[in-house]
Parts: sequence; C-alpha cells; structure tokens
Amino acid sequence: MKIYMVRHGETSWNRRGIYQGQTYTTLNEKGRDEAKKLAGALKNIKFSSIYSSDLPRTRETAEIINSYLNVPIFYDSNLREMNFGRWTGMSISDIERVDPDLFKRWRDDPWNVSPPNGETFKELTDRVVRSIEGICSKHKEENVLVVSHAGAIRAIILHLLRADPKAYWNIRISHSTIVLLERKDDYRISMFSQEDLKSS
Repeated sequence: MKIYMVRHGETSWNRRGIYQGQTYTTLNEKGRDEAKKLAGALKNIKFSSIYSSDLPRTRETAEIINSYLNVPIFYDSNLREMNFGRWTGMSISDIERVDPDLFKRWRDDPWNVSPPNGETFKELTDRVVRSIEGICSKHKEENVLVVSHAGAIRAIILHLLRADPKAYWNIRISHSTIVLLERKDDYRISMFSQEDLKSS
C-alpha cells in the first residue's frame, strides 16, 4: 500500500511564526491556494480514502483536496499536531524569554521533556504511529491520503527511520511537501514536492 502524507496549508499563525499546536486555527488565503495546488498534484492518483487530523486547518485542506478526489474522509484526533501546552500562541522568542531553561531542555531532549501542560515527542509519536498502523491494517492494497501537521509527519518519519529524536528539528516539512510511505513487509519513505509529482 501507499500512504501519501501532506501538511495543511498556511494559516496566519504560521506566517507569524507562532506555535499553533492543537488550536482551532483556519487557513488563510495562501493556505487555501496551497491546498488547491496539492489537489492538482494528487488528482491523478487513485485514492480509496482520506484520513485527516480533526483540527479546522487540516479539515479544510482535506476538503479542498477532496473536491478533486471525491473519496470518503475520516477525521482522527491522533493525527493532530503536538500539544504545546502553555507555549501555544507564543513565538520562539516569546518562549525563550518566559521559559529559557525549560525551552533549552526541550530542544535538547524532546523525547522526554514537554512544554508546560503539553506533550512530549514520545507521546506525539505514539499516537501518530497508532493512527498510521490502523490505516495500514484497513487499506492493505490501496492508496490513502493523510492530511496532518509538520510535527506529526516528522514523528512518523523519525519513528520509521529509528532516528535520534533530536533529529526532529532537522526535518523541514513545508506546505508543499509530500511524504510517501510505501509498505510491504516494511516501510520505504520518499519525500518530494508537488511539482515533482506533477512532472513524474
């Protein structure tokens, strides 16, 4: 089977460099245009279904893409972004001013350290992996689209690569990135842009 993972389109909080976490932010005009471009890149692939985080920015992205695909959409809270707790709505400079020591410890060990009242990278990874494994069990010979968030997509990539969690900060998932997971006995990971897909 093949799982195509994409990030939601841009929001005003993305543009301002603010941690959104699990807030109910929506796409801005650029984000809706990005979702339409993703739809155009994906429209010639035969998908059986879409699985999406249940937050508004991912729901809207999934629905825009599905206007081209016309397949069932399933919403899953396990595909949500990391819960940033008290740091939600703050920029990195805000956090460094308010919680400098904790922020440094979190950057050094995101697997075990969490934002105040938030979740660790381990907790994020565990729930995203549960979701992807569940999708795989239901769609063994099909193509599935997953619409999620940068943090959640990084989590599944690092899990499958068995990489050091600190590498979380080294993976860039833009709004036009498409991550392809191909599963037979194990997973194979490919990353490309929507322009790559259009030209293939």
